Amino acid sequence: MDSKTISNRLWHRAGERKIPLTAAFELLPLCNLSCKMCYVRKTRVDVEAAGGLIRAEQWLDWAKQARDMGLLYPLLTGGEPFLHPDFRQIYTGFLELGLQVSLNSNGTMIDRETAQWLGRHRPTRINITLYGAGTETYARLCGNGEAFDRVRRAVEWLTEFNVPVKFNYSVTPQNRQDLDAVMAYAREVNKPIQVATYMFPPVRRDAASIGRNDRLSPEEAGLARVRADYLQNEPDWFIGQAKRFSHFVDPDQLTVPEDCPEMGMQCRAGVCSFWIDWEGNMVNCGMYGSAKMPLEGRRLSEVWQELTEQTQTYRFAPACAVYPNRPLCHPCMAMVHNECGAPVGRPEYLCRMNLAAARGYQQYLHTYFPDTDETGFPETADWQRCELDEF
Repeated sequence: MDSKTISNRLWHRAGERKIPLTAAFELLPLCNLSCKMCYVRKTRVDVEAAGGLIRAEQWLDWAKQARDMGLLYPLLTGGEPFLHPDFRQIYTGFLELGLQVSLNSNGTMIDRETAQWLGRHRPTRINITLYGAGTETYARLCGNGEAFDRVRRAVEWLTEFNVPVKFNYSVTPQNRQDLDAVMAYAREVNKPIQVATYMFPPVRRDAASIGRNDRLSPEEAGLARVRADYLQNEPDWFIGQAKRFSHFVDPDQLTVPEDCPEMGMQCRAGVCSFWIDWEGNMVNCGMYGSAKMPLEGRRLSEVWQELTEQTQTYRFAPACAVYPNRPLCHPCMAMVHNECGAPVGRPEYLCRMNLAAARGYQQYLHTYFPDTDETGFPETADWQRCELDEF
């Protein structure tokens, strides 16, 4: 039995038995960068007004309880987790519990000594978010141009000490022009990279931000996704993706029923994963906690049981629930709520983004794989042409 089969069975069993196999521990909302699209960032004044940071002893107590419930894959995140005054104590404590710990970081606080320390206490992976390919882009998006060189040095040191690194790249209006260069950099240093072109409305940071963020237009986001897929994947995969999106129907040509069918939670949130926010609440999803419960004075197992029970009762109704677009859009409860202000309706941004992606895949296919149609690929003459130079 191969490792993928074993992993799939493990996750399936965890979902069936409501075992929290993974969890995110959001140590703090503070960050040394000020990225315009961030969904959680707070100031120190905000944090102190809310009661301050949770210290190591409490995080480790929760981690031990979660481990005893079945937790195996915790993620330490923020904000910037290296800013927590107890970070090293928390991190090594998680490792000592036998957990396979991953980290999220912007990489700017990792000097050579820290990289060497991580090499001695190796995480399963450190996910470093890149924000551009130069100082000017970092200055525009993050408010700190010097961060660019710090990140590159951190990657060199982490590589030197054999710390597994994965890149994340969030494409925004401030860094869209750097996409190709960032992808080239990832290949140069031989690190995997995941590109995100959809930015959630940051309702956790600002409840009034429903349906908006400092982000690309939906058409730009869709084309950026196509560009990233083209640069990152093998031709056969890209052609298959284009074929799948050839069946995407323009949402404006669909009639939305008055009563959209309801759907339950479509992911692992509140099923075999949870999120503990920096204020000590257990939530099912870090982007939109439809279930949110304070942990103070309670056993984690008790709260988890209530969280899973509540999560099973929640329903959402995207307009595309009955249409062939749904397997291509993958709408989730957080997306629909954050775009529409309620867990029901048509998230216009997502519809337009995926329509642009569908058109982009077809145009890329005709431009870079012109012989594909000879194998029976659907004709695309009716598709609106997109400009390949956009991304």
